[in-house]
Amino acid sequence: MSLRKKLVNGQEYYYLEESVRLEKIRVFSIYLGRHIPKKSRLEKKKQELLDKIYDGLLGGTALLYLTKEQLIEAEKRKRRYAARMKKLGKTAQDEKNEIDAVNFVYTTLSTEGVPITKEDAGIAYRFSQRNVHSIRDENLRVALDMIKGLRYAKEGEKGISLEFILNLHRIIMAEYKGKHPGEFRQKQAYIYLRSCEKVEEIGFRPPPPAQIKNRLAEVVSWYNSNLGRINPMELAALLHLRIYMIHPFDDGNKRVSRLLLNKAFFDAGYPLLNISKETQAYFDALIKSVEKKNEKPFVEFVYGRFIRDI
Repeated sequence: MSLRKKLVNGQEYYYLEESVRLEKIRVFSIYLGRHIPKKSRLEKKKQELLDKIYDGLLGGTALLYLTKEQLIEAEKRKRRYAARMKKLGKTAQDEKNEIDAVNFVYTTLSTEGVPITKEDAGIAYRFSQRNVHSIRDENLRVALDMIKGLRYAKEGEKGISLEFILNLHRIIMAEYKGKHPGEFRQKQAYIYLRSCEKVEEIGFRPPPPAQIKNRLAEVVSWYNSNLGRINPMELAALLHLRIYMIHPFDDGNKRVSRLLLNKAFFDAGYPLLNISKETQAYFDALIKSVEKKNEKPFVEFVYGRFIRDI
C-alpha cells in the first residue's frame, strides 16, 4: 500500500492505494483527507483498504482459517492463471490440460501404491474414448478409471450429492470389485500410519457404518449451502478433510477426497490442484488435522500447495 497526494485547485488531498495485478492492473484506493493521518488511524485505514480489496475480489465471502492477505494472493494467482490459459490457442490449452491431468492421475495413484508410470497415465488419458475391455493391463485400467473420475468431477454441474459421491467412487474403483465400488462400507474403519518399524492406528477413528449416510448428507448439505459464501480455497480443503474423516468406503477414500477437493475448485473456476504431489507433507498435514480435530493445518497446507503450483 502506498500514499498518493492529489492536487485539486491548489489543495492537497491524500489517498491510500494498492495496485493489484490480475488479468490487468487494478487500483484500489480510499480517501484519507487533507492531511496524512496519524499512525493509529492510518493502520485502521489500511485495514479498511484491505477489506475493500477482499470484497472486490472475493465478494465478501467468509473466511475461517486463512487471512485476507492469503486469500487475495490465491485469487490473484487464479485470475492470472486463467488469463494465461486464455491467451493460449486451443491446441496449447489441450496440451496443458493433458499434462495436468496425467500428473494428477500418476501422483494420486502412485501415492496409494498403484504401480503405474507416468507413461501409463498418459496412455490412459489418450485411450479414454475406446473400449476399456480391450485393455489387458490392470494398472492401465485403474488409470483410465481415474481419468474418467476426474472428467466426471470437472464436467458435472455445480454442487454435489450423495449420488454424485457414490458414482464417483464407482467410477474410480471399478477394477476393485472386492472393495464394493459405489457402496458405503459395512465395517468399522481404522486409519493406520505405516513406517519401516511398525504399523500403528492413529488417534482418530471414523464413525461406524450406521452413521455414514447421515454424516455424509450433512457434509453435502454444508457444501452446497456454502458455495459462494465461504471462500473457495477453504471450502475445497474442508470438503476433502471432512469427507476423509467420515471414511465412507472400504477403500479409495483419499482418492475420492482429492477428486472432491478439485470438484470444489472447478465449481469456483479454479484450476486442477495436484494436492498429493508432495506425498509425505500431504499425509502429515492430513493426519495432523484429523488426529487433533483441528482443520487449520490442512487448510494451510492446501493453500501453500496452491501458491507453489499455480
